[in-house]
Amino acid sequence: MALARLDPLLWLVLVGSVGLLLPHLPWTVLPIVIVAFAWRRVHEVGGLPLPPRWMLLLLAAASTAVVVLHFHALWGRDAGVALLVVAAGLKLLETHEARDQYGVLLLAFFLLISVLLFDQAIVIFALVMALFWLLVGAWMGISQPAGPTGHHLGQRLRESGRLLLIGLPFTLILFALFPRPPGALWGVQQPGGQAQTGLSEQMRPGQFDQLAEDPSPAFRVRFDGTPVAPEQRYWRVFVMSGFAEDDPESWIADPAMGSPRVETIDESRVAYQVTLEPTGARQLPSLAAAIETPPRSRLDGNLVVHRERPVDDRLRYRLTSALDYRLDVGSLPRFRRQQYLALGGLNPLLTDLADDWRDQPPAARIELALAYFRDQPFAYTRSPGRRDGADRADTFLFETRRGYCADYADAFVRLMRAADVPARVVTGYQGGELNGDYLVVRQSDAHAWAEVWTADRGWQRVDPTAAVAPERIEEGIARSMAGDASLPATVRREEGSLSRQMRLLVEQMDNRWNQYVLGYDGRLQQEWLGKLGLAMNHPVWPALWALALAITAWWGLLVLLGRRERRRQAGSEVEYLWTRLQDDLARLGIHRGNPESERALLRRAATTLPFAAEDLRRVGQLLEATRYARSPSRRQSALLTSRLANLHRRLFWRSRWKRRRS
Repeated sequence: MALARLDPLLWLVLVGSVGLLLPHLPWTVLPIVIVAFAWRRVHEVGGLPLPPRWMLLLLAAASTAVVVLHFHALWGRDAGVALLVVAAGLKLLETHEARDQYGVLLLAFFLLISVLLFDQAIVIFALVMALFWLLVGAWMGISQPAGPTGHHLGQRLRESGRLLLIGLPFTLILFALFPRPPGALWGVQQPGGQAQTGLSEQMRPGQFDQLAEDPSPAFRVRFDGTPVAPEQRYWRVFVMSGFAEDDPESWIADPAMGSPRVETIDESRVAYQVTLEPTGARQLPSLAAAIETPPRSRLDGNLVVHRERPVDDRLRYRLTSALDYRLDVGSLPRFRRQQYLALGGLNPLLTDLADDWRDQPPAARIELALAYFRDQPFAYTRSPGRRDGADRADTFLFETRRGYCADYADAFVRLMRAADVPARVVTGYQGGELNGDYLVVRQSDAHAWAEVWTADRGWQRVDPTAAVAPERIEEGIARSMAGDASLPATVRREEGSLSRQMRLLVEQMDNRWNQYVLGYDGRLQQEWLGKLGLAMNHPVWPALWALALAITAWWGLLVLLGRRERRRQAGSEVEYLWTRLQDDLARLGIHRGNPESERALLRRAATTLPFAAEDLRRVGQLLEATRYARSPSRRQSALLTSRLANLHRRLFWRSRWKRRRS
């Protein structure tokens, strides 16, 4: 049968799913998809002929070539989804018959699933489920084009919603009990994953200023006990002691070193769980000195936690850190000491200032540098003025005196090195905002600080930003940047801001979704089953339990729905139960004849079933009173319903048993 127009629900699903995939498609395939959709629509509305087969083959070959040129492959998530979208568009141009819609329908299912390969946020999941609901409705319309469900969208949507609700218990039971993989759902490695903008392995001038405008979460932390104090929330990511080859004003991260020479204080240990957003890097944020690291990761000599693979997808891991520790106490290898004393750039004024401190003990030189920041009119701002040139530190220290955390860390480390104190820059995050029962650390909390080395204390953290803007450390970026109207309300933490409150609420929902749905892995499943006393080591048993419970629940639901349908067809509860009683009597061999009245049937049944004679007689009286009374009372109707239900329960199993014996 020739097809005049595509099913409207199928149209909605195609447009919606491609719209959700748009941010992940290369721009080179967009013209092909847009032209294909527009051509199909003009064909349906204006009668424009569909392209001939040779043109479709040409378009298919050209689309494949475009995808290969863009991704250099035909496999993988990104290339595969691009091909799928192009195939859906071209399929629209060769859909002539009604049955051809099945091909489009199948492609639409794959398109919906592919959306979740890129993003599993609760909002995206809700949109995909809504489109899935429409798609089932489209399926019903395509399958029954001449039936009642083929014409009324409302009825199709009601029926498709009902089907989805019937399958929901089965889905929930399998989700909860079926054996889970070791990692969370987001833990599947994807080629070319979702790495986002954040800290990088090179600290350039102005980098942290831009991050201050980004309110998106970098990671979330749930502590096993009380969250650590704000001034202790230094999340270590990169340690930088060298300069970029082409830019001596930019710091570059050290490669992974050997094992650390560290002493920790047991009383200062804290355990916590981190849910990290994609970074594209191998380094995992951690507090102070990590003691216990996640699987497939290790702690290097700079106390940086390195993972085997880059974090291309959301990652959840557990850590234990010691807040009090001593690192590299005693001595440093000669080549390391030279590395930590190297000066980059040309800053003669800075060198002259540090030369005046060289006759002081190392601890006094550190205090003199901090006092310099406190006593001079320095300002903590994202608008520092000039930052270019090989004497950037001189410009900052003696001219502009305006800078952000990276400017203070950079200048302080150079001062220390010029004063013959080994020093290095550390970048990561500082602070965080409590939202419910977890701490959210945003990209705007990115921070840079310094570490200096002395023989008696080893490496110690020194934050020169605290000397200028102590509120930045104690209360976060919100307090220190409260007057900067260019920052989002979420970053400034405006208490009365509706947008901030909504964002916090959405983030709480996202976090719970991530923790309890996407993060529902094998470990959480075992913990949950253990609380119910159902912990099983072998994965076969939970699978069998899941299948058994799901089948039982499904069967029970079908029975309830069948009973509800029969009651609806009977017209009332009394008529439904009366029909059931006649069925019970028929199974016991007491069939109602055509001219036989209800009273005669019940009398005959009372004679045959003496153990239920009194109940049958009473039901007959109530039935006549209800049927033929001018105004039957509610009490009589309720009593009749109760009697019929009791009598049905008494005769049901007896009739079943008799049928089985016969």
